[in-house]
Amino acid sequence: MTDDFMQSPEFQALIKEYLEYLQQSLPGVRTNLQDELYQDVYKFGHNIKGTGTSYGFQELSDYGRDICEAVKAEEYSKLAGLLDVVGTVIDKGLAEK
Repeated sequence: MTDDFMQSPEFQALIKEYLEYLQQSLPGVRTNLQDELYQDVYKFGHNIKGTGTSYGFQELSDYGRDICEAVKAEEYSKLAGLLDVVGTVIDKGLAEK
């Protein structure tokens, strides 16, 4: 993608919509974690792993990868902290929009 496109008002609106969607999804993902529905947490991680970079958030993709790896390795105790960090990245991104 060109830098001009990334800075266009249309793409900036899409970024905001993406971040708002993730922010609204987080409470449900946290509930899934509490309910030990780890495959649902994995799906969220896989989603942000695949989409974060497209919206200019490489760190979301990286944390999504980390979430997926933690679920695969059954390192469930890492997940709450990773979701907290993802929430912080989302909140920071929205504050900048």
